[in-house]
Amino acid sequence: MPAKYRQIADSLTSRIRRGEIGKGSRLPGELDLAETYEVSRSTIRQALAELQQAGLIETCTGAGSFVRYDGAYLDDQIGWSEALARQGIETQARILRLDRIVDTALAQDLGLSDLGPGGAIFLALDRVRSARSGEAISLERSRLPWRKRFAEVLRSGLVENSLQRTLEALDIRSIGGSEAVELARLSTEEAALLGRAEGDAFLATRRTVHGADGKVVERVDSLLNPDHFKLQFSFGERPK
Repeated sequence: MPAKYRQIADSLTSRIRRGEIGKGSRLPGELDLAETYEVSRSTIRQALAELQQAGLIETCTGAGSFVRYDGAYLDDQIGWSEALARQGIETQARILRLDRIVDTALAQDLGLSDLGPGGAIFLALDRVRSARSGEAISLERSRLPWRKRFAEVLRSGLVENSLQRTLEALDIRSIGGSEAVELARLSTEEAALLGRAEGDAFLATRRTVHGADGKVVERVDSLLNPDHFKLQFSFGERPK
């Protein structure tokens, strides 16, 4: 008879492959799994190690284990286009909007209101990203607190059609941030842009990125096709 941890690993593998535990879903914690299978936590750790070695889950310290089945791991700190490219996944981004806007509500949310009227000015970048097949996989809305050098971005466009490379060219660097994820239903406008039906369920992420000085570099709201994306919920350093 196989060792107990192997039996548990086989059971969890079957649940993942059958879709009982969905892509990007968080597994129950070690204690809950130990109670479910009536074994010790060390046995559960052995079972999870088997799943991780098989590429079925990604274990993040302090955040639990996340299903990874048939999805590539993406480091979204470097931007979607770069992260996808590093995995050999070809995509195309269509720019819907690139301009200078005023958004007082966003400035208040990011704690920029005390900077006066200038704190409510942002570089706005909206994009739809598509797979090589032409299927839309994400809608991304980026807002960056305005800097004088962004005037050149409006005149010349993005470097290699990449926001990340544009920021690098301007010597604007981030060290980390925070990200929140929820399920969202597509609006009529969003569905039209993504080629989907109104009300389809997508993963909605809100990511706020900071520089080494603690200042906000970017706020980006993304709608991600759950058939293609696995998410990690925290990254990088936090500003001191």
